[in-house]
Amino acid sequence: MKILVGAAALLLAGTLLPVMNGPQRNVSYAAAHTISYTPLTGKAPAVAAGTRRLQGNPQTFRMIDASHGWGIAAGKVWLTADGGLSWKPSSDGTLPVPSGEVEVQNLAVHFSGANTGWMVSAYGPQQPSFVFRTADQGKSWQAARLPVKAGWERGYGQGFLAFPGKNNGFLLLHSDPGAGQMEKSLYRTADGGKSWNRIGDLTAAIQSYPTGMSFRNSNNGWITSSNHGQDYILTFRTRDGGSSWVPEKLAGPPALAGNAYSNSYPPIFSGKNRILGVLPLEIVRDGIRSMVYYTTEDGGEHWKYGQEIEGVQAARTTWLDARAGWALQDGGKLLATVDGGLSWTRAARSLLFDKAEKIQFTTVTDGWISGPGLLWRTSDGGHSWRNLLQ
Repeated sequence: MKILVGAAALLLAGTLLPVMNGPQRNVSYAAAHTISYTPLTGKAPAVAAGTRRLQGNPQTFRMIDASHGWGIAAGKVWLTADGGLSWKPSSDGTLPVPSGEVEVQNLAVHFSGANTGWMVSAYGPQQPSFVFRTADQGKSWQAARLPVKAGWERGYGQGFLAFPGKNNGFLLLHSDPGAGQMEKSLYRTADGGKSWNRIGDLTAAIQSYPTGMSFRNSNNGWITSSNHGQDYILTFRTRDGGSSWVPEKLAGPPALAGNAYSNSYPPIFSGKNRILGVLPLEIVRDGIRSMVYYTTEDGGEHWKYGQEIEGVQAARTTWLDARAGWALQDGGKLLATVDGGLSWTRAARSLLFDKAEKIQFTTVTDGWISGPGLLWRTSDGGHSWRNLLQ
């Protein structure tokens, strides 16, 4: 494995982690990914008077842009308008989930923009399942009852949501695994989630444990899986909007040989007509996790894999688009790529990075790292960080 490394050290002082004693940049980024490396300066912005602030930050949150984000904590929807510095509930913030019935983190949730979000909610075994939609930052929710048919679907809220367009969306429901089998069914909306149609039972077509789902457009979609024992990467593809699915047996990389298993994750698409794509593959070998990324330049018709990045797990990676991504590597390293994971460079290093559980970026400069008692922000592509909890 070859990783280009630029000399960049982090100095932990107060709320600022500036890059010291290194060149401004020693990596060939594309022109579209030019980054300013001016260190962060000044104090954190003041919290508006009267703002109810969480003690810390939501366990699960997604930033939409440099200022706005959604979070879920303590059975409520929380919003930030200052880049994660403070969080306040939306209206009363209550999620459309009966208290004590369903764990919020087990539900399918999807946010789009600063105002719109969807959540799958269930009311216990043999009870109705709904998809709730908000268009006003969670102040109000509209319910759409799923037209379930199979008994196992009643009361289930586990699954994955994907919206390739403003109005076109897909919901994959799945059961808990039982006797090696996991039931699956697919639903689709054409009106932004106001109503849903059941496409069908996918249990026989998707013979695996799904890890996620994504769609490049309204017709072309992928369901990714955990792989055990195969010498190929088991993903499933539809070309007709989910009506039929066929397995794609992607060639396994050399890193998958021997005593190893893998988890593939939904591909991300971007560029003109969204034909550029990247598909993450997490490999577990002797308890050690690593990542390999597949890339496509023709909308998923052909894929090729890149190098193995050891000491990286899927939960600690993020993609801005199909080419620009970041990964936290064991040993306190923050890596960056602009070619879909074919090559990586070290953006920064700090032993405190090993405490982080999640990373996300909304632009090539604005990013966040979070974990228990940890919330940092960067405004220069990851080279310097400010602690938002101080």
